[in-house]
Amino acid sequence: MNYNLTSILQQLSAIHFKEIEGEFTTHELWEWMLFDKENSILNKSLQIHQPSGVPINGRVTELNKNLSITGNYYCFTYIAHQPAYHLHKVNSVDELANLILAKSGVTNWFTTIIIPIVKGKIGTILKKQKFTATETCLINEIQEIITSLDNFNFNKLTKQGHFCLLKYKNLGISQQNMYNTIHFISQIYQRLNIDNKQDLADEFLDYISGYIGDKKCWIWDKPL
Repeated sequence: MNYNLTSILQQLSAIHFKEIEGEFTTHELWEWMLFDKENSILNKSLQIHQPSGVPINGRVTELNKNLSITGNYYCFTYIAHQPAYHLHKVNSVDELANLILAKSGVTNWFTTIIIPIVKGKIGTILKKQKFTATETCLINEIQEIITSLDNFNFNKLTKQGHFCLLKYKNLGISQQNMYNTIHFISQIYQRLNIDNKQDLADEFLDYISGYIGDKKCWIWDKPL
């Protein structure tokens, strides 16, 4: 599907961001936005620094109000210290979740703002999370397990996840911090309406919290 770029930029510019103590203007977004490879023709009027890939001179052309971009799933990322504005296209809502939860996504300490865009509409603003290095590794490993979910391997993956959680308990993550870390993953799937993967994340939450009948699955001896 095609979506009007001006509409997307206007939606972004209507948001007040605490992280930047203000909002972006539509002109600012258009002037500096770096698009993905599929939309790279829109980057021709930018002067991009090599090898960092960050624009050092913005567009001087006016935004064509009829300009559209193709694709149902995008992620807007802003990195303040460069500064850098990115609009990255992915092919599915699952890829969007993977992008948000990747090391370069919302857990990256350099990421200032990250917002999913689904079918031309701005989604929930995702706040940068200050997880420890160990907690970030836990997110990455659990995410790899959840990403491989299909219609037949739910039970297999619950065992893999259980083993993973035990490993990180032994690495020193507390019960509450582990719960908060996995709950963060569950919330991402909830906000993107990926119900089956949220269900698997919630299964892991049960193991951590102890709110399931089989105590053999508890990671800690006592429930939260």
